Amino acid sequence: MRLSWFIHCALLILVLVGLPRLVHAFEPLNTDDAGTIGKSVNQIEAYFYSLRNFAPGDPGSTATPGEEFRGDGNAKAFPFTYTYGISETTEIAFSTTYYATPRGSYSPFSNNIISLKWRFWGDGESGLGMAIKPAITLPASTSQQVQGLGLAKTNYELNYIISYYWEEIEVHSNISYARNPYNSNFPISGSYDPYQINLVSGSIAPIWNVNSWLKLALDIGSSINTSTNGAAVNDYAMVAAIFSVTKNVDIGLSFLQSGTTPNNAWTGKNVAANRSEIGVTWRF
Repeated sequence: MRLSWFIHCALLILVLVGLPRLVHAFEPLNTDDAGTIGKSVNQIEAYFYSLRNFAPGDPGSTATPGEEFRGDGNAKAFPFTYTYGISETTEIAFSTTYYATPRGSYSPFSNNIISLKWRFWGDGESGLGMAIKPAITLPASTSQQVQGLGLAKTNYELNYIISYYWEEIEVHSNISYARNPYNSNFPISGSYDPYQINLVSGSIAPIWNVNSWLKLALDIGSSINTSTNGAAVNDYAMVAAIFSVTKNVDIGLSFLQSGTTPNNAWTGKNVAANRSEIGVTWRF
């Protein structure tokens, strides 16, 4: 079926559940769900992505928190997240990204994030669920900022998550605010333009439970820099599949395109960035 048909269905679902136009992540999606992994449970998400950025310095490729690349051209990286269940409703996560390319006289590790998710409504498996997720991104080095691998100041974000679980479909929506400062004495991939000072983002992801081992997902979202000294809009569209190899092991695949308008993101015209991703999630 055509991608536009899925997009229209997702927008219809969004209206039906009564949410505004609405980002963060359970792999391989951008949009997070309200569920938590459970008390004393460990989870590892190890992924690989290949990304092409056509607009260096532009927020076109930053629709995936923790996997940002603002540099020019191609990037190949391995995002990694470890999550621990503090209680049945609370979990803490530590994330980093290892860049295989580009490489230079700087650490290949960037986008180091500490986050905490608290599910305050619902059981995370059926019906309505809600959660909040604050996160702190530790500062990258100035050399990494220059290459577009991160921002050379501490960043913070707050994500509000709403999920609804039916038997055959799940719908997850996020709305978040992120303060993404940078060291203004250094460029971001050759650009001194003030990108992403105060970023408001929203997304929605309907997920179809095809059977016991396969889920198919559509993930669409938008973000806007609300600062008056450099407003920029970014939209993205993603298709994904999640294969449950066992009860505790999932394999995820996704493809994302982003652009400065929904038409750019969904049709592939004047794309700001695209990204292919594959990886595994293991709970133990």
